[in-house]
Amino acid sequence: MHNNDFTEVVIVDQDQNFTQKFKQELKGSEKLECVATANDGYSGLETILEEDPDHVVIDLILPNIDGLSILDRLQEENIINELNVIILSSFLNEKMINLLQNYEIDYFMSKPVDLACVKSRIKDLNKNYDFKQYSKKVSDQSAKENKNNNINLEITSLLDEFGVPANIRGYLYLRNAIFLSISDLNLVNSITKKLYPKIAIKFSTESNRVERAIRHAIKVAWERGNQSKIAEYFGYSISETIGRPTNAQFIAKVADNFRLKNNMIIN
Repeated sequence: MHNNDFTEVVIVDQDQNFTQKFKQELKGSEKLECVATANDGYSGLETILEEDPDHVVIDLILPNIDGLSILDRLQEENIINELNVIILSSFLNEKMINLLQNYEIDYFMSKPVDLACVKSRIKDLNKNYDFKQYSKKVSDQSAKENKNNNINLEITSLLDEFGVPANIRGYLYLRNAIFLSISDLNLVNSITKKLYPKIAIKFSTESNRVERAIRHAIKVAWERGNQSKIAEYFGYSISETIGRPTNAQFIAKVADNFRLKNNMIIN
């Protein structure tokens, strides 16, 4: 787990003397801390996954599994781009360098190395680390926004197919109620105390007005909308005997179908 006060480093090298000296080298560095070392590939991989450091220093030549195998696993786990990776090796020829370009490697150095020089490279990379993490956060946020926009478009399309008029207030409230309930279906179980107030706050209105507007929107669709589409979606023909669903039933049905269809949970 990351410590906000220090940049955390894990060192993986088969030479125990090297790892201990390097750990001491980092000990006197402001904002740098070696949180763990490992001297073989298996324990190195486990240590990286367990410690979740900011930087890893990995020798390619290791017992059990080599450094490339560690990189493969980090890439499979989709976490290699969250790390700053420095590779050390006694065999950094052109072929090996070309191979390493397939991974998210930040720096590689040929052994023997000067420990002060490795520490300096970590500090250089550390200056870019916050930007790297910020870029990932922005990218993740953008992906989430795109996903949410697509879901809103699907909800809009479905309400249009049902025949809910887009020019009535309940249309907006209903669309938002469905979207919020996709994220948390429990909101429908507390529709009066939680769901309506959330929508009311967003649109600067009152909960009872939200409830009435949604009920009206469903009524209009049920009586004058696309009855064949509604019957197909809700699984029965519209009739006076069955009647239209309550607000909660309508919202829960649509939200649950979206979740099942897309196998999604929005955070």
